[in-house]
Amino acid sequence: MVTAVGIKGLWYAATSEVSADLTASALATILGKAKQVTNIHQDTWSIEEAEPSLTAYNNQLTKKPYRQDKQMGEVTINFTIGQYDYETKAAFMGGSATEKSWKRSREVVDINYCVIALTEDNQYCVFPKASITGRNADADGAVGIGVMATALEPDNTAVASEYWFDGEDVNVV
Repeated sequence: MVTAVGIKGLWYAATSEVSADLTASALATILGKAKQVTNIHQDTWSIEEAEPSLTAYNNQLTKKPYRQDKQMGEVTINFTIGQYDYETKAAFMGGSATEKSWKRSREVVDINYCVIALTEDNQYCVFPKASITGRNADADGAVGIGVMATALEPDNTAVASEYWFDGEDVNVV
């Protein structure tokens, strides 16, 4: 049974790390290379799926729907990093960083990562290709990095946009 409660780990890696249909053993390998997010401000982590958008088409004679179009809602992992270095700020917000400074890019920056979340009950949720939207966000009187990772359709058609694995099957070495 899955409850997917809370979070105890979050990582990001290059989208190129997922080059085929993801398996638990491949995920373990990716986790060995991925960068871990070491601070998530309390109660800011969530996985959300927006309601689908439906358009019904009515039969002109009966005035009742006979077909509909459906557009699925976006799936996102959302969190706020409460404590970070400038390299992490640049990783999620773009721009350039040194050890002691960060500078915002003058351009709109497209950032994509493979995002991996581990719940407190040992369930891995993986977005092989996620669009990262980072911003300055108030987190209880401090400025955190608010992140929304939106699952995208991967370039490789053999790869799904979202995977879930039981942690018992992911043997990280």
